[in-house]
Amino acid sequence: MEHPDSRYRAVRSLLLGAEPQITEALRPQQDTLALAKEWARKLHNSYLLIQGAPGSGKSYMASRMIVDLIKQGKKVGITARSYDVLMNLLEQIWDLRKQEGLSFRVSQKVKDATSSQKWETFHQLKQLTEHLHTSQLIAGFPLLFANLEADQQLDYLFIDDAGQLSLVDVLTYGLSAKNVVLIGDPQHAQPSREVHPAGTEVSALAHVQQGRQTIQAARGIFLASTYRMHPDIWAFDSEQFYARQLQADPGLEPRQLTGRSRWQGSGIRFVPVRHQGNTNVSEEEVDTIRVIVQELMGFGVRQSDSSGKVSGIGFRDIQIIAPYSEQARLLKQALQRFFVGTVDDIPDEEAAVVIYSMTSSSPEDAPGGMEFLYNANRFHLALSRAKILFILVGSPAAFEPRCKSPAQLKLVNPFCRFLEVVEEGSFKRV
Repeated sequence: MEHPDSRYRAVRSLLLGAEPQITEALRPQQDTLALAKEWARKLHNSYLLIQGAPGSGKSYMASRMIVDLIKQGKKVGITARSYDVLMNLLEQIWDLRKQEGLSFRVSQKVKDATSSQKWETFHQLKQLTEHLHTSQLIAGFPLLFANLEADQQLDYLFIDDAGQLSLVDVLTYGLSAKNVVLIGDPQHAQPSREVHPAGTEVSALAHVQQGRQTIQAARGIFLASTYRMHPDIWAFDSEQFYARQLQADPGLEPRQLTGRSRWQGSGIRFVPVRHQGNTNVSEEEVDTIRVIVQELMGFGVRQSDSSGKVSGIGFRDIQIIAPYSEQARLLKQALQRFFVGTVDDIPDEEAAVVIYSMTSSSPEDAPGGMEFLYNANRFHLALSRAKILFILVGSPAAFEPRCKSPAQLKLVNPFCRFLEVVEEGSFKRV
């Protein structure tokens, strides 16, 4: 019989900020995936964080950890706030199941009976108990695991893109499992804005991270390589958001833009657009971005992928992001066939070129103040989607903030450093 003290120990450890507990010491491992599998197997009523930058292979690793645990006879739950994130992980697990000739049962809670998937589905909450008894893998949105029927029924709960959930949310859903594995990146943490008890409104990832940019080795695993961002983009991203610990895969060097336009090469660029009094809308920046897009789609501009294969620039190769929904609406009207929106609107999809419109003429003009305009997570989310080129369009006055506190200095530092890198390096203002 389970010792009563072991119930909910995983969420208690998470709440108290204790280091993850394991049954025995981990063996020295050079292979990160082997380390992650072993750590998961040896978790003892505890939690584990797998941190990775965009394009670092978080879902790849999570899917293989999950299949490994199921092969050990464990019952696993997976969840995420985003449907796309949840389905991506499920698809990878299903493909592994097929590749390895396995036959474990997968059940997913769906909205209605008409939903059709490759695996089993159920749409009524009263069916949860049955599927918990018959399936080795249960998938669904987070609230599914807050149900009393799920209480301590899982050996493991994997929460993908966990930065989208607050600490109190994760504590609630984690009651369903003996062990909790968080997948995500504290640098992308954007927990829901619902009312939470004081101190629990932060993301669970930020709580575990304890103010550090990368996870301590005793608390989890940091995936130190990105397979998305060109090294010229990665260098800035790693410096500002990962304490210089993020590395770019060397195979990304061949990614370049070529042609007769000013957008040759790769990396980060700044396009100054002078305007005054703009708050959450800037028609001047819309006009400038329209010209940039026309140049990227013409002038013989071509892109080279990691293998050196050359192709043209298509509509799906350009993503345009603004901090404000009103600016995003104007951009959509002007550029209807492109991915346009705020970072919250657009799924975390990579693009060859990402264009970011700062919109506000100055910090004083920004709705929400400096805290919104210079939000580091939002900036990082946009920057880290770019495979070849990241273009920041904005008023020069937006880079001349009058900071009144150390907190404000910390806010504006990534933006001011961005401009400094563009001006001092091989990447020139255009």
